[in-house]
Amino acid sequence: MMVEQIWSTSLYICITIMGSVISVGLSANAADALPKPGGGYSFPPVDKLPVQEGLADPFLKPDGTRVKSKEEWAEQREYLKAMLAHYQYGTMPPRPKEFDLKCVNSMPFFDGKALKEQYAITLERNGKTTTFHFELIRPSEGKRMPAIIKLSPGGFKVEAKHLPNADVTAALEAVSRGYLICMFKCLEVAPDSPNKRDRGVFLLYPEFSWGTIAAWAWAFGIVADALDRLEVADMERLVYTGHSRGGKTALCAGIYDERVAITAPNSSGTGGTGGWRYFKGKRPQNIASHVKRQHMDWWGKEKRILEFIDREDRLPFDAHTAKALIAPRGLINPHARQDSWANPHGTELTYRAADMVFEWLGAKGKQGIHWRDGKHAQNEEDWLALFDFADLQFFNKKPKRSFTALTYPDAKVPVSWKVPSR
Repeated sequence: MMVEQIWSTSLYICITIMGSVISVGLSANAADALPKPGGGYSFPPVDKLPVQEGLADPFLKPDGTRVKSKEEWAEQREYLKAMLAHYQYGTMPPRPKEFDLKCVNSMPFFDGKALKEQYAITLERNGKTTTFHFELIRPSEGKRMPAIIKLSPGGFKVEAKHLPNADVTAALEAVSRGYLICMFKCLEVAPDSPNKRDRGVFLLYPEFSWGTIAAWAWAFGIVADALDRLEVADMERLVYTGHSRGGKTALCAGIYDERVAITAPNSSGTGGTGGWRYFKGKRPQNIASHVKRQHMDWWGKEKRILEFIDREDRLPFDAHTAKALIAPRGLINPHARQDSWANPHGTELTYRAADMVFEWLGAKGKQGIHWRDGKHAQNEEDWLALFDFADLQFFNKKPKRSFTALTYPDAKVPVSWKVPSR
């Protein structure tokens, strides 16, 4: 019997024998259960919500009083997370404590400086199963390292290594800086299409009201659990990222997975970092009515966000609320100035509003924004900005770029509230 490759850890064994793969996946360590948003709170329908003059006050408690001190913020965060789940994301199940993890292939990459590996995760519940795949590229040395996880419809596009593209840049940069980079195939987790809740994770958890964005966000945590089981990820240095709808997803994942050190939504627009209420010019893609015409599957099954059509001024939250829930952990938002689809104006206004919360929590510098010229993409400059921000947060390396420079410095931030005095 000829053994071509053996790689073993205390939790996982992947053996390739004559081209066949045998996997032994043991139970993951007990995963931190996601909270079940909505429990214990009563959220009124839209017509019972007051009109908001500017961006809603994140310090307003459910009893109508305001947060007075930092000691009250933890409880307020749970309330705001439940609010976002109720009106926008839908409810999510806890991450499974057990899943099957199978090594599909492993090969040297980048002239032997790295390994490129593919794995299959199979989830089982109530006699039903679903499988999705992820790929990772990591330095060859077998140790835990900072891990960047991104969702992607098709995984890495790095086969043609001689051609420049953003995936190659990101992977090369990761290897050179001692990071691993991982992409999971989100369309295997849940379909990006309405009226298809009979497949993927929806099939396994029919009692939850999550939409596609929340389902993809939930999968980030399972991939992180897999990397932990493989003993390749430094779990204190996790980064979740995505572009466009993937950026909306990364933001959602960063809110509900407290292990994430840096959340990095890239040009994520409405329902992400762009906000629902403030934008320049006539931009129909930035308002709730656009959701009714396209992408209804992204949000909670009850589609409560649609109740805000033409009544966006009643929203008791916006992108600044979501960003504030990341604090005091890291948040970086790369964006293009000419990317009107992703609402650069609203992105910056809500960044500035959320930064008030970051500073109040003693997390000044933990939130960053990075602007470039160009349009809708996660390109080489965006990736380099992400890596520089991660190096700053993880290793205190001085960055080569600014994470505070503004594109709309003269714009007034539409808030009438102030942070608590203590």
